[in-house]
Amino acid sequence: MNARMSEAVVYNLLRLMGVLYRVRPSNRHYLRDLDGWMDFSIGLRTVDDAVRLGVRVERGVVRPLRDIPEAVDTVMTFKDLTVLKDMLSVTPEEVMDLMLQNKLRISGNLATMNKFNFLLAVLLKNKHSRMRRKKLAAKPFANGSSKENGKSSRPQPIRRERLHGEFDQDAPHLDDPYLSAYSLSDFPRLAAFRDIHFTKKPVICHERAALVTDWCRRHGFETDSEGNAWVPELRQAELLHHLLANKKPIIRENDLLAGTTTTEEIGVVLYPDTHATTIWGELFSAHERELNPYDVSEDTRRVLHHDVFPFWEKRNIREWVRRKHGEPLCQQLDERFAVYFIWKTVAISHTIADFPKLLRLGTSGMAAEIERELSKMDEKERSRRNVLRAMLRCLEGVEVYADNLASEVARLAEIEADAERAGELNELASFCRHAPRHPARTLHEALNAIWIVWVALHMENTNAGLSLGRMDQWLQPYFHAEIEALQSAEERRRYIERVVELVGCFYMRCTDHLPLIPDIGNFLFGGSSSDQAITLGGVKPDGSSAVNDMTYVFLKVTELLAIRDPNVNARFHRGVNSETYLQRLCEVNLLTAATPSMHNDEAVLTALESFGYPDEHRRDWAATGCVEPTISGRHMGHTGNIMMNMVAALEMALNNGKHPLMDWKIGPETGNLERDAFATFEDFFDAFTAQYGFLIDQVCEYNYYLSEAHALIRPTPLLSSMIEGTLESGKDVTAGGATYNTTGMACIGLADVTDSLLAIKKLVFETRELTFSAFKRAIDTNFADDPALHARILNRLPKFGSGDVEALAIANRLTGFTNDCLRGHTNFRGGPYTAGFWSMSNHVAFGCLAGALPSGRLAGKSFTPGLTPRPEASDTLLDPIRDVASLNPHHMPNNIAFNVKIMPDAKDGHRATIDRIRAYAKSYFDLGGMQMQFNIVTSDTLRDAMAHPENYPHLLVRISGYNAYFVTLNRDMQLELIERAEYGV
Repeated sequence: MNARMSEAVVYNLLRLMGVLYRVRPSNRHYLRDLDGWMDFSIGLRTVDDAVRLGVRVERGVVRPLRDIPEAVDTVMTFKDLTVLKDMLSVTPEEVMDLMLQNKLRISGNLATMNKFNFLLAVLLKNKHSRMRRKKLAAKPFANGSSKENGKSSRPQPIRRERLHGEFDQDAPHLDDPYLSAYSLSDFPRLAAFRDIHFTKKPVICHERAALVTDWCRRHGFETDSEGNAWVPELRQAELLHHLLANKKPIIRENDLLAGTTTTEEIGVVLYPDTHATTIWGELFSAHERELNPYDVSEDTRRVLHHDVFPFWEKRNIREWVRRKHGEPLCQQLDERFAVYFIWKTVAISHTIADFPKLLRLGTSGMAAEIERELSKMDEKERSRRNVLRAMLRCLEGVEVYADNLASEVARLAEIEADAERAGELNELASFCRHAPRHPARTLHEALNAIWIVWVALHMENTNAGLSLGRMDQWLQPYFHAEIEALQSAEERRRYIERVVELVGCFYMRCTDHLPLIPDIGNFLFGGSSSDQAITLGGVKPDGSSAVNDMTYVFLKVTELLAIRDPNVNARFHRGVNSETYLQRLCEVNLLTAATPSMHNDEAVLTALESFGYPDEHRRDWAATGCVEPTISGRHMGHTGNIMMNMVAALEMALNNGKHPLMDWKIGPETGNLERDAFATFEDFFDAFTAQYGFLIDQVCEYNYYLSEAHALIRPTPLLSSMIEGTLESGKDVTAGGATYNTTGMACIGLADVTDSLLAIKKLVFETRELTFSAFKRAIDTNFADDPALHARILNRLPKFGSGDVEALAIANRLTGFTNDCLRGHTNFRGGPYTAGFWSMSNHVAFGCLAGALPSGRLAGKSFTPGLTPRPEASDTLLDPIRDVASLNPHHMPNNIAFNVKIMPDAKDGHRATIDRIRAYAKSYFDLGGMQMQFNIVTSDTLRDAMAHPENYPHLLVRISGYNAYFVTLNRDMQLELIERAEYGV
């Protein structure tokens, strides 16, 4: 079919769309929002401009156009005619997948494109549903899985044995710090909550989005109701106060903590001023998608489509940058997915609030502190005064929400028939009345106050990586005081059980919400929850051991529940923390199969040296989001902000600045391989760093623009009230008010780039076995015509993680260049950038978007997770341990993710297995390794879970910095986990 005929087909399909909206009155209301008819236009074209069409929606009429109108909202550019025709029939989530594959690119408002997808889905939802069912029925399984070969499926056996811990002087109130006598059956309340977590389907909740939008419609967003320009901090404060005052006060049945993130048992929170409109096109389909489906009520669909999304369509962070800066190249690159992804389009929330201050002063004491600061200010300091007034208003909102919760709990207590439960509710009502307004008096009250404020912080800012910090440190004083007051061993036993139950309730409260992820997110970062990191152990600000009774309580709860979120991180400091503690970390890893992540305190503290933090602040670091170090309560770091594809720079160097998948020459001209532009390896290394530096420049520019947008659109005065430095500076944290300001980048593909550069160095420039152009042809054909070369690269050439000196030198050179290049940039808040080498799950997504590499990795295959060496690097775990531990920590201040999959021998006993895991961890830390995380599961088990997910709903795995349930991952992510190197213990 030629272009003219194809264009006619597409035009007639668009014309049919208009007819169906005209002749079906039941559909026509979808063309209206609260402000009237939805008027917008869409352009559709092919890359070669063989087809150029438009669609105008105006005054309730959908009209096809023979060309793209001048004032178009969004232009959709398709790779070819086939993709263009497919777009009008594929499901909305598959449209986003076309973008990911770079078969479709968008210029203009992404929210408008999603609205257009929704209007198509209105007409095609029944057809789309049949297509999904057919696709699911044809789903393939992993090679060798039990469903394919007919073997019976047997879930992984549950380990029953537990170690009895030796007395640890850091936890003097626990005779057995491992609390080995307890199992989940001893805590039926927690067991019931855990069952709900695994069986209840999440529901998209529109409460927050509707309250925010309602307030802005009545009081204005850009200007107030009288037409005056809003002070952004004051607007956000009034908005948050309204939200907290009108949020439904809910106490989960049988819970010991008050308040919920949403109105649902498990709710998906919406933030329309950032990314909520990404789900617009999927409102009819989110409930039946294969992975991580969300229920959507008809009422929610109505509110979002007719009210919330139209209001924010042009007011969100991404569109603010597009309007002000004219859709700059740095933004276009982000929206093509292939070279980097920047989280600031979604959130800034990777930080840790000052919860010790909250517990010490209460919101009333914090307000008094702000009032004292205000009294010192001159009236002319209007900007600073406005910021502090905004903080006060937010704290008042928290108090109103707590009062509403207290009233609701008291009401429930009055009608409760069970006397014991009524007593719990009355006690909880008194807690809500006292804290967070006043300093917390008990451990229970402290946990409840933290949870209430945690809900409020998530009402203000996106639930993505906002982290809880060193909770064992903050709660230990309450535990110590309360257990010391008890006289008998029996009283102490019952108290310890109660504390375990309280912390368990807190963990399960943290599972009551999920981040909004459109279906494409199941591919980019599938299985991820909100990544609310808790950090245990390590050292105190004075350098002494921070391990305590509550450290072991948190570890026990982590073992009992074995859930993906909170994301538990454990610090270990050699010579300060005990071997009893290290052994317990390893046992919990074995029992849960994937958590906690383990950090070498000495290496992390070394990595943070160059920032000039005082020792007492540096020692108070805690992990944020995945693994990234943050100075608790003092630091605005957005540590998980940038996901950088290092391999993209390599591909651009191999193609003289052109990115192959995007078919786009974006980088500088650094040399043509076909013309033998590189005389030496150093010449090519310089080409790579030129491309890499170009991408770093671009992503830092986009980060600056997005940061500027956050400061104007969604400052965070409540969070600012809980970060040191803001009172003195009179600035919101989005404007640089925190004591410490950084921006974090995760660099993905270190091992792949290292191995590729080493292969080029060896084969092209040292042995001269083949020319660079011949090597490039082998790569471009995915080694199809060069199997011997491919086998030689995989099996004979040295790699990072093999103990090879040159490979390690290249890896250190790459991390050093990354760190130096980033430190040449300053962020919007006046602080530096920090380099890290972990990948969330983007190593899978970026891998699928890359061709074959000189390392021998084939096209479309995953990169290695974090900075983990490739599976074929070595047959022994000791080589990867030595190489990773030998990387310079000063180059990696945003931390690393070193993933190790180990396979316990069924013949080994429980203690023997733990001793071997501990030996690995201890050796790694002794050599200076920074971070290590385990998957303690066999590939056979993972294959069986892939084929029989119904038998493995609880199977926890570590991706690269976060935990997920294996059965919630997409096929590519599952295969990546299966194909990781597997070492025996």
